[in-house]
Amino acid sequence: MTKIFVNCEHCGKKLIEKQEDGRWYFAFGKSNNGSNIIPVEIYAMGAIKIKCLRKSCHKWNIFNNFSIEEEV
Repeated sequence: MTKIFVNCEHCGKKLIEKQEDGRWYFAFGKSNNGSNIIPVEIYAMGAIKIKCLRKSCHKWNIFNNFSIEEEV
């Protein structure tokens, strides 16, 4: 399975993963003492608005994940 990442439209930083089943997947946080602990993990469907995490950017991005059939 290939991971597809969507980048900030302003600076190009990876923001969120688009999964093959149409869901968005967001994970943020640092591992603690070598463990794989991720403090924030979110799955979302449809349209999302997310602020860039890069300190020099912080711009808002809007990503839509609707097909033409779903919008009717």
